[in-house]
Amino acid sequence: MEGNFRKILALVDYSAVSRHAAEEAAMIASKFGSDLHLLHISPKFDRSYLVRPEAYFFDTEEYDEQGYYKKVDKLEKLKIDLIKHYDVSAVCFEERGSFVEVVKRHVEDFQINLVVLGFKKRTWLGEIVFQSKTRSIIKVLDCEVLCVNPESDSKKLKKIVLPVGKFIPEKRMRLAYELAKKFAARIHLIALNNQDGNLSNESAKTLIASYQYLKDVTNIPIECNAVQGKSLAEASIHYAKVVGADLILINEGVESDLRGRILSKFRGNIVNNSSVPVLSVHAMNEEPRNERNRA
Repeated sequence: MEGNFRKILALVDYSAVSRHAAEEAAMIASKFGSDLHLLHISPKFDRSYLVRPEAYFFDTEEYDEQGYYKKVDKLEKLKIDLIKHYDVSAVCFEERGSFVEVVKRHVEDFQINLVVLGFKKRTWLGEIVFQSKTRSIIKVLDCEVLCVNPESDSKKLKKIVLPVGKFIPEKRMRLAYELAKKFAARIHLIALNNQDGNLSNESAKTLIASYQYLKDVTNIPIECNAVQGKSLAEASIHYAKVVGADLILINEGVESDLRGRILSKFRGNIVNNSSVPVLSVHAMNEEPRNERNRA
């Protein structure tokens, strides 16, 4: 699966959070030999904009032409800094329009393989009133999305947590393998214990099969663990903190939801709560292998 991330898109708003995400994108691009796209989106400001989800995403204090061109200059400076420090091929894009629509169009037009964005936690009220930008982006894109928290360390990628649910996550395992190979990292396969503290037969079989799948294609270090938690997402967050992980690979959907939380509809997703970067693999890209075998 060489060259998996041929084109990487980093979303920029000039905050420290997005700068950190852009560095993470550049670090990955340097390892994969990827083309790096830096995209800043200025809104087409009108009254209706204030009720859109993206109104809560980025700082939008400048709407005049002078402010617009200042941002273009900032984007060019960021590109030069990333090229210098990470030795990557990078190009800038400054566009106006609806945040989600512009990102979706850019991904489709340029065949982007990975989108990287910074994630800044909102208050619970903010999450109710305004959709999370990460969830909005993940839902509309067919490519993988990496959500980077400002607390993460973008200088390394040595421990990768890969949760295993009801099926063998082939797509995520191939991604984990490629990342581990490029960064000399260790993969941690984890499965969720039952309430009695034991793995179910189905979970145990899937965990063992996933381990064997990876061992058949690589000799990189792999660990298998059964962990406690109300959900696989919650267990992944806790485990990642305990082992000092640098990345969590999840399948957007049931495996990414935190259950048993108040207002879980708005706050109950792994990307809203993890201080470790979360790489969300699009659900359509990951077909359950054991489901195919049963057919």
